[in-house]
Amino acid sequence: MKGSLGLCIRIVAGLVLLATVALSAHAAGESDKTESALLGPSGAWLLRVEFPTVPGAPPPPPPFQETITLHALGTVTESNTLLNENSYNPALGQGCGFTGPGGAVELNCNGSDGTGTWRRTGLRTASFVVIKFVFDGETNQQVGFLRVRGKLNVRGDRVTQNSEDSLTEFLIGTDIETAIAIPFGGADAVGQRIR
Repeated sequence: MKGSLGLCIRIVAGLVLLATVALSAHAAGESDKTESALLGPSGAWLLRVEFPTVPGAPPPPPPFQETITLHALGTVTESNTLLNENSYNPALGQGCGFTGPGGAVELNCNGSDGTGTWRRTGLRTASFVVIKFVFDGETNQQVGFLRVRGKLNVRGDRVTQNSEDSLTEFLIGTDIETAIAIPFGGADAVGQRIR
């Protein structure tokens, strides 16, 4: 009797240990999901951005990649492969791909990294605005700003943006208060959290 009681205790202890290990493994997997849910929009993201073709409008710039970081206190930093000093080659006559309405403005330019602000608009959504300095690609003189407004939808470690929920504008002039805005429309974006 004494031996079988000891065997029962060892079996129960073994089952408790197995259950603890299984629950710990499950909790570790769930904590990744919970962490993403708690972070919401804040964090660093890698996106693929594409402006849709609009009938009758100038051709959009080519698709490009972008990093955007939504800091916990409501600020944003951004960089991309399209409007960046390293993405413009004046020797090849390459512009940054933006053409204004009616073809009036073709930007042969490069730009700074972007900075801005964001705010939560829902449990899984955030709106943001980012400003970049824009420079003439040949003279390196500042010619204006690029302002991007958008709304991000976050599902765990995935983020999306619809072109209807964003607006990119070129602001001509070096004083942002008096600069003339030329709209380029909105962009679709899809990406993932950088881990």
